[in-house]
Amino acid sequence: MATPRVLMQRLRVPPSGGLYTHVLVRCAMYGVLLLLLVLGIYRAVLSLQWQENRQLDLHILHSVSEQRVLLQRLSLLVPDPEAQAPDPDRWQALASTTLRLRKEADVLDQMQRRQSESAPLSSRETIAALKDWLVVREALWASLDRANLSGETPRALQDTEVRSTMRVIARAEMTLYTLAQQLAADTSQRSHRLIRTIWAIVGGVVLLILALAVFLVEPTARAVRRQYEELSRQAERLKRMATVAEISSNAIAITDASHRVTWINQAFTELTGYTSEAAQGRRIGTLLRGRSADPTHFSEFTEALVQGRGIKREVRILTRQGLRGWVLVDMQPIADPAGGDAGWVLVATDLSEVRSQQEILSLAVSGAGLGIWHWDLLDNTVGWNRRMQQFLGYPDGVLSPHAESWKALIHPDDWLPWKESIRQHLLDETHEHRLSVRLRHQSGRWIWILFAGRAADRTVQGRVLRIAGVAMDVNAQKALEQQLRSAARTDDLTALPNRTVMLELIRTAIERHRTEPGYHFAVLFMDFDRFKQVNDTLGHTVGDGLLRQIARRLEDSLRPGDAFTLGDDFEKVAARIGGDEFVVLLDDIRGDLDAIHVASRLLDTLAVPYTVEGHRVISTVSIGIVTSAHAEPDADSVLRDADIAMYEAKRTGRARYVVFDPAMRSQVSNSVALENDLRDALAQREMSVVYQPLVDLPGYGLAGMEALVRWHHPVRGAVSPVDFIPLAESCGLIAALGQFVLQEACQAFEKMQRVLGPEAPPSVSVNLSRAQLREPGLVDAVRDALRLANMEPFQLVLEVTESLAAQDALVQSTLQDLRAMGIALSLDDFGTGYSSLACLHELPVHSVKIDRSFVNLLDKSEYHRVLIEATLRVAATLKLGTVAEGIETEAQALQMAAMGCQKAQGYWIAKPLPVNELVSWIQARAIRSGIRE
Repeated sequence: MATPRVLMQRLRVPPSGGLYTHVLVRCAMYGVLLLLLVLGIYRAVLSLQWQENRQLDLHILHSVSEQRVLLQRLSLLVPDPEAQAPDPDRWQALASTTLRLRKEADVLDQMQRRQSESAPLSSRETIAALKDWLVVREALWASLDRANLSGETPRALQDTEVRSTMRVIARAEMTLYTLAQQLAADTSQRSHRLIRTIWAIVGGVVLLILALAVFLVEPTARAVRRQYEELSRQAERLKRMATVAEISSNAIAITDASHRVTWINQAFTELTGYTSEAAQGRRIGTLLRGRSADPTHFSEFTEALVQGRGIKREVRILTRQGLRGWVLVDMQPIADPAGGDAGWVLVATDLSEVRSQQEILSLAVSGAGLGIWHWDLLDNTVGWNRRMQQFLGYPDGVLSPHAESWKALIHPDDWLPWKESIRQHLLDETHEHRLSVRLRHQSGRWIWILFAGRAADRTVQGRVLRIAGVAMDVNAQKALEQQLRSAARTDDLTALPNRTVMLELIRTAIERHRTEPGYHFAVLFMDFDRFKQVNDTLGHTVGDGLLRQIARRLEDSLRPGDAFTLGDDFEKVAARIGGDEFVVLLDDIRGDLDAIHVASRLLDTLAVPYTVEGHRVISTVSIGIVTSAHAEPDADSVLRDADIAMYEAKRTGRARYVVFDPAMRSQVSNSVALENDLRDALAQREMSVVYQPLVDLPGYGLAGMEALVRWHHPVRGAVSPVDFIPLAESCGLIAALGQFVLQEACQAFEKMQRVLGPEAPPSVSVNLSRAQLREPGLVDAVRDALRLANMEPFQLVLEVTESLAAQDALVQSTLQDLRAMGIALSLDDFGTGYSSLACLHELPVHSVKIDRSFVNLLDKSEYHRVLIEATLRVAATLKLGTVAEGIETEAQALQMAAMGCQKAQGYWIAKPLPVNELVSWIQARAIRSGIRE
C-alpha cells in the first residue's frame, strides 16, 4: 500500500496530466472504500469472537458453580458411619451426584481446552488454581472410588473413610471456590482487554479516517478541484481562442494530419472566396495553389508540408475580387501529445495596406532626403540606400559592405561613441541608438551624419540579428550649433568674450596659481562713469555705439605688439560681462605693478572723448583690481571682489583705479548694514526734513524753500545724504523716501502758512526720484498730499534732474500730467547732463536750476561763465525761471544777479534748517529788514 506522502506526490500531477489524475482519484476512492470494508469485517469478526469467548466464560463459570453445588450436595449425602444400615435412596442420590459431578468436570475440561485454544489464560493465579483443582479433583475421584460411593450397591462406611472423604470434598469445594474466583477475575480481565482492544480499533479507525482525510481525501479533493479549474480554464481559453480565431482579421485554416481542411474562419472566406463547405475536406496545398498569384513560391509550401516544418513567407495571391494582393502566410504543424503530426494551422495576414504604406514611406524618405542603413550582426555587413551613398559622394560599387570598411569611414574620435551607443541599445532597447558622427566624404573632408536606428530583427532568445535606421545630413545644423556655441560665449553687441568665457579663464588662472607658486594673474573690473546718463539723454543707440567703441579700444590696447603693450610679455583678455561693465584678465604677470601699469594706461586710453552718432561723449572709467595675492579660490568671488574695488574707485572720485584689499569686504558689509538701518529708519520715522530758503535776485526777498531729507542714526549719528541717497536708489527705497519727503514738506508748508501768514514762503520745492516718476500712482499721491495740506498746486515745485526730464514716453507723460495739474516743474542740476541748450524747449519745465559746480567756477573759468550766460539767455527766451544753486559768497550772488538770474540759494543765504528754526530765521530776517517793528 502506498504511503500518504507517495499518494500526495502522485496526486500532485500537473494540470496537463488530466487522465492520470482521474485514474489516481478513482483508485484512491476505491482504496478508501476497500479499507473501510476490511475494517468493518475485522470488527465484526472480532465482535463474534468476543461473544463466543464471553459465552464460553459464562459456561465455564456456570460449570464451576454447578460443581460447587454438586460438591455441597455430595457432602450432605455422604452416609453417616454410625448408621445401622445404609439408606438405599440416599446412596442412590450419592451415586447420581457423584456421576453428575464427574460429567460436569469433563464438561469443564472441554470448555477449558476450547478456551485455551481461542483465548489462552494469562493469569498465573488462574493457572495455579486450575492445577490445584485438577490435583484435588483426582484426589476426590480416588477417595470416592475407595469408598465406593459412586457404586450402586450401598454399604456401610467406616468412620475413617467418611472423615477422609469429607476432608477431600471440603478441600475440593475450597479449591473449586478459589478457581471460580480466579476464573471470574480472568473473565473480567479478558472482557476489559477486549473492550480496550475494541476501543483501540475504534480509535485507530478514527485516526485512519483522519489520516485518510488529510493525506488522501483532501489532496484528492484539491487535485479534483485543480483538474476542474484547469478544465474550466482550458474551456474558457478554448472558447476565447475560438472567438478570437472566428473574429480575427487574419485568415485562419486548420487541417488534419492528412493536410485536409477541417475548419476555416470568416476572414479566410473573405480573403480567398472559399466558403466553409467548399474548403471542408480539401487539401490545403490545393487551396494555396488555387489562389497563388506567384507559382514560384508554391513549391516552398509543398516542400514544407512534406518535411513537416513550419514556413513563413510573404506571397502574392488572387483575392476573391480577382485583385493581386500581398499576404504573409504562416503555416505551422500541430503536434499531438505523443509528438506525432496532428495537423496544420495556417494564418494569412493581409499586407496589401502595409505594402502600400511602405511605398508611401519610401517616397517620403526619398523626398525628405533620408538615407537608409542596416547592419547585419550575423554577417557583420553594413548596407545602405542610394541616398546614403550620395551623402558620402561615392559611386555604386566603391564602398565595401564589410563592417571594417564602415569603421574606416567613421572619424577616429567618433568610433568609440558609436560603439558605446550600439552597445547600450543592444543591452536596453529603450535606449535608442541616435548619434551624430563624422564620416569621410569621397573628397576627403569630414561631414556630419545623424544616425537613428533600432533593433529590427531578433532571435527567439532575444538576440539582436539586425539593426536598421535612417541617416540625415546635419552639416548645416552642426555649423549652426557651432555658431550658437560661439554666440553663447560672445557678447552680441561688442563681439568680445562674455561673462561665461571670462569665468572659465579666471578659474583656469586660479587653478594654475594653486599648482604653480610662481604664477600670478590680475583681474581688472571696469565700469564707465555716468554711462547711464548717456543712455538716458542721448538714447540707447548712442549708448550701444559707445560700448562698441570702448570694446574696440580695449582690443586695440591689449593686442600683442601694440605700442600700449610694448614690453609686456603677459597675455591680456578683455570681456564684457554686462551693461557697461568690462573685465580684463592679465595672465602670467610678474607682480601687482604690471596690473597697476596696465590699469593706469587704460584710464588714459579710455578717457579720450568719443564721437558717437555725431555726439561728442566723454566717459571716464573706474577700475577695480584683484591680484592673485588676494584672489579667492572661486571665479565668482574674484569678480565680486574686483567689483567691490571698482565701487570704491567710484566712491573716491571716479576715473581712477583701486587695488582690492580684503578690508573692503567689511565696507560692503557696512553698506548692507546701512541699508538695513535705512529700512528701519523709514519704518520708525527716524528721517527728518530740513528746508533751505530761496531768495530773489536782486533784493533777496523770500522766494520759496527747498525740502531736503536728513537722517540722524541713533548709533551712527548724522548720516550724509551723499551716503544714503545713492543707497536708497540702489536698494529700491528711494520711492518710499521721496513720498515721505513730499508729505512732510507739504505739512511743513501748511504749518508755515498758519504761523507766518503773508511772510511764509510762497512755494516749497521737492525733488522727485527716478523710481517715483515711474510709479503709476505718482500723480494721485501728489494730489493727495496737496489735499491733506490744503495747498494749491502752484505752491508746490517738483524738481527733476536733467536726465530724468529727457527720459522715455512714460516719464514725459507723467511730467505732462503733473504740469496739467498746475504744479511747477524745475530742471535740477542743469549743465551736468548731456542735453544741449537747443533741446531745452522740449522739456516740460517751468524753471532751470544751474548746478553748483558751475556757480563755484564762475569767477575762475571763463568757459563756465559763458555757459551760465548762455543758459540764462535761453531760459529768458523760453520764459523759464532760473535759480542759482550753491551761492557761497556775496560776490557770486551779485554776479548771478548781474547776468540776469532770478533766484538763488546757498549757504551764504542760509543753510538747510528744521521747520521751527526756519520760521525763526524768517521772522528775524523780517525784523532786520524793517518789515516788523
